Amino acid sequence: MKKILRKTLMITGITLIALIAIAFLIPVLFKKQITTLVKKEINKGLVAKVDFKDVSLSLFRHFPKISISLDELSVVGTNEFAKDTLIAAKTLDASVDLISAIKGKDIKVYGVFLESPRIHALMNKDGKVNWDIARPDNDTTGLTDTSPSEFKMNLQKYEIKNGYLYYKDETADISTEISNFDHEGSGDFTADIFTLKTKTKADNAGFIYTSIPYLNNANAEIDADVQIDNINSKYTFKTESIKLNNLNLNAEGFFQLVNDSTYNMDIKFKTPSNEFKDILSLIPGIYKKDFDKIKTSGQAAFNGFVKGTYSPQQMPAYDVNLDVTNGFFQYPDLPKPVKNIQLSIHASNPDGKPDNAVIDISKGHVEMDNEPFDFKLLFKNPETIKYIDAVAKGKLDLANVTKFAKLSGDTKLSGLVWADVFAKGAMAALQDQQGDFTAGGFLDIKNLFYSSSAFPQPIQNGSMKINIENSGGIADNTSINISSAHMEVGKDPVDFSLQLQHPMTSADFSGTAKGRFTLDNIKQFTKLEPGTIISGILNGDLSFSGNKTAIDKKEYDKIAVNGTAGLNNLKYTSKDYPTGVTVSKTELALNQKTVTLKELNGNYLNTNFTGNGTLNNLVGYAMQDQPLTGTLNIAADNMDLNDWMGTDTTTSTTTTTATTPEPFIVPSNIDLTINTKAQKVKYDKVDYNNINGTVVVKDETVKLQNVKTEALDGTIAFTGSYSTKTNKKEPAISMSYDVKNVNVQKAFFAFNTIQTIMPIGKFLAGKLNSELAMTGNLGGNMMPDLKTLSGKGNLLLIEGLLKNFAPIEKLAAALQIDRLKSITIKDFKNYIEFANGKVLVKPFNLKVEDIEMQIGGMHGFDQSMDYIIEMKVPRKYLGNEGNNLLNGLITQATNKGIPVKLSEMVDLSVKMGGSVTNPSIKIDLQKVVGDAADELKEQAKDFAQQKIDSAKARAKDSLNVVKEKAKEEAKEKILEQLFGKDTTKTNSPADSSKKKNDPGIKDKIKNIFIKPRKPATDTTKKS
Repeated sequence: MKKILRKTLMITGITLIALIAIAFLIPVLFKKQITTLVKKEINKGLVAKVDFKDVSLSLFRHFPKISISLDELSVVGTNEFAKDTLIAAKTLDASVDLISAIKGKDIKVYGVFLESPRIHALMNKDGKVNWDIARPDNDTTGLTDTSPSEFKMNLQKYEIKNGYLYYKDETADISTEISNFDHEGSGDFTADIFTLKTKTKADNAGFIYTSIPYLNNANAEIDADVQIDNINSKYTFKTESIKLNNLNLNAEGFFQLVNDSTYNMDIKFKTPSNEFKDILSLIPGIYKKDFDKIKTSGQAAFNGFVKGTYSPQQMPAYDVNLDVTNGFFQYPDLPKPVKNIQLSIHASNPDGKPDNAVIDISKGHVEMDNEPFDFKLLFKNPETIKYIDAVAKGKLDLANVTKFAKLSGDTKLSGLVWADVFAKGAMAALQDQQGDFTAGGFLDIKNLFYSSSAFPQPIQNGSMKINIENSGGIADNTSINISSAHMEVGKDPVDFSLQLQHPMTSADFSGTAKGRFTLDNIKQFTKLEPGTIISGILNGDLSFSGNKTAIDKKEYDKIAVNGTAGLNNLKYTSKDYPTGVTVSKTELALNQKTVTLKELNGNYLNTNFTGNGTLNNLVGYAMQDQPLTGTLNIAADNMDLNDWMGTDTTTSTTTTTATTPEPFIVPSNIDLTINTKAQKVKYDKVDYNNINGTVVVKDETVKLQNVKTEALDGTIAFTGSYSTKTNKKEPAISMSYDVKNVNVQKAFFAFNTIQTIMPIGKFLAGKLNSELAMTGNLGGNMMPDLKTLSGKGNLLLIEGLLKNFAPIEKLAAALQIDRLKSITIKDFKNYIEFANGKVLVKPFNLKVEDIEMQIGGMHGFDQSMDYIIEMKVPRKYLGNEGNNLLNGLITQATNKGIPVKLSEMVDLSVKMGGSVTNPSIKIDLQKVVGDAADELKEQAKDFAQQKIDSAKARAKDSLNVVKEKAKEEAKEKILEQLFGKDTTKTNSPADSSKKKNDPGIKDKIKNIFIKPRKPATDTTKKS
């Protein structure tokens, strides 16, 4: 018996160990196979950019099913959404059938689990959505495998933990944000009709419609059973388990997907209880602080429905009611209540047409510290007459707020606020310049004070009075006047005034602003990026005037801004500028058209700089990218451009990820002249001293004019240009320079272009004068595209020494003439041309003692050579090897029947080929091969023809680019005149910063039904 038991235990133990071993081995053995399969299926099924760090497998996570997990998953959209991340998740985990996963076929997926996903669901103005990333069935672009997916959805459960969701619909101006949410659902997803059991919990939920936050930072819980009809894409539900903070809701109805942007719905909701406290919980500031201890009384009712079709062109009908009667609340540890709260809100639209929307706050009353505040609002026909009937009247001593409401932390608040304003009538009734519109009243703020831990520098001594008047009975005769206002942030005072007239038509405005602002206090108003520090003092004394009509017509010369502004002791540090930028003093003077920079002093990367000048049409440039013109004078002492540009001049063996660089695009709307001076500039490995010259930025081109400097032991003067007008990807360049007394060796090792054009410079020591002009293109990395370079010039070697030059050394060895191995040259000049990767060296004469040489030919940018040298060599200089070579040449000539009679001077013809580092030479008697002049002329002729052909081809390409650009501009102009500017078109990189033009007739008609589009942003930044 014991043996049987022992044997049974042994078998059981071995089996258990084997199973555990298998559980560990399966994920290892099949990981590569499943990773390959996952990548293939993603490519087959999606058109988005999908990335993940790793694929992991586990038998323990969802035993007995195997878990396939994608770590650090991200899905980025395409086309209009190419810069928006649809989803980024810590892990995406799928539970699948073990056997089918091992086989790699018909893999059954039973569950999907997301850990910490950030989901951004976007719909743009045109109704396009970023989640439409499934590859169409008929799209096989780039696919080598078009077989059906190996993954089969047998989904029974899904789950999201610690999620974040941001949804934005630009067609309806709706956005929803939910953070820290958990959600799970279970059901038989394989069935056509089934019940999905769901549970949802979120710490923060928000909903914004037309810029109004209807829900903000609410805790939400929803448990619902949803009847899903997959055949009709219809979701029907009825639940009594919706909770928003303390508010419970009952809801029932259905939601149906018609297509990606059209939905049908019929949803009703209401509160099961009538307690005011439940509605009060939706106010975030109250709910977050001791809400369970608050004393409340009063009745409240909240109900409504949404019914109809939602699409980019249509809204459903809706009716929402909120009523509060005799509302009251008081914190137990505070002396005063907020009482007698009466509120009646009715928002409705019977058919979903925008102009039939009505917001009616028929009753609004609240008493704080026995001070009543009354208000009401009726707003209807928002697309046509814009009828309004609004009243607000009351008084509040802010110092008493702490008696009935809890302020966070060490918050302090005081001041007096009075309001008595009204407006009634049709705001759009302007045709007869008469009507029944009335408006008036005032808003008065005195002695405002606010401070908190977030505002260590308090807002204090705030005072402002706004007067509203109307005459003539129409809305456009309303005037709003802030005659004198004052506010201090810490010890910084700001005084301002504002007058607004004709708000419904021209919207004429004028005002003043004078004060000081300590930049360190900016962190109280906005969140700076980590590592960003800013300090300094901003002063201003400005006046401004203009009207909306001028802005709409882009007549920015009619917007007047006058006054002065200054910035002192600025210090700015960030991750992009870790060493900081310092501006000790800046002084600006502004008038209607011109901004004058009177003084600028600063320091960046140990460079002290100063500046002054003028800028014209700055307002037009900032508002609508109109042309900016002006003149600036900039001076600097010592600049290390390697530090400024982040250039590493050392050799590195580090491997970096390949990226596609983009060249600098010269703006099309700038006409600036910049006069520059610098005492010393270091760029790459060269020091430039006493630089001065002019930079002109105009017509998408940067021109360098009369730039002079001292460098490389000599002087350099040059002019040039850089243009992206015809080619944004390969900018055109031109350059001409005149150098004098430059050290040849230093110049060679300083400039890659010289290394290419003049490879002999590596072996030449001495002083050089040169004049050179060239044109070509730069690549995306801002380096010359050598095959496009062409030009010509001359080189004058004042004095120098050529040695260790392999071609000459090989010639010297063949003739055994040692004096050729090291050649002293003085006042030697030659002329060159280059194009198509070749450098043509025109024939020149060189004499080395009694040896006379005429040299001509060409070499390539790839260091290949094709030269001819005609030599007159005294025979006495030839060594034994040279004489043997000569005797052999004579014998060959005699055998060919060419009589040769030698004298003391031997005429030789040398052909040099191969490359600079590995040359080949062929030596003949001139009498045998003939005069080299004809061959050199033919070589020059071929070079010239190739240069012409290449120039024609480039000109044709440029002309085609210009033609296409002109056609596109003409097409856009015609469409703009007919229908208005098409704001949906994606701008090119050069135009991506331009503001959108006003909508034309077509867009204005469409905007009756569709809300205007707001500027797109990369929502991956949203948190």
